[in-house]
Amino acid sequence: MKAYTLKKKRETDELHLFEGDMTDGGGCTSAAKSICRKMDKADSSGNVFSCKTDKEARIKSAEAGRSVCGVCVSHLYTTYP
Repeated sequence: MKAYTLKKKRETDELHLFEGDMTDGGGCTSAAKSICRKMDKADSSGNVFSCKTDKEARIKSAEAGRSVCGVCVSHLYTTYP
C-alpha cells in the first residue's frame, strides 16, 4: 500500500509530499525526492505528517492549507484508467 509523508522545506517553509510504501512494522518508507521533484528529503526541517494513506493525505494536506505544493497535492487526485 502507498504511504504519503508531508515534509517542510527548511529554507522556504513550503510543504511537499513524498510517496513511499507501508512497511510490515507499521511504519513507511519515503522517496528521496518529493512528488513534484522540487525538494530533496535532506532539505526537510521536519514532517507535518507521515505514513498516511492517499485519503488521509488529502484531508491532512487540505487542513495544512495553501503552503502545500499544488503539484504534489494534485497527484493525490489523479485517476488512472
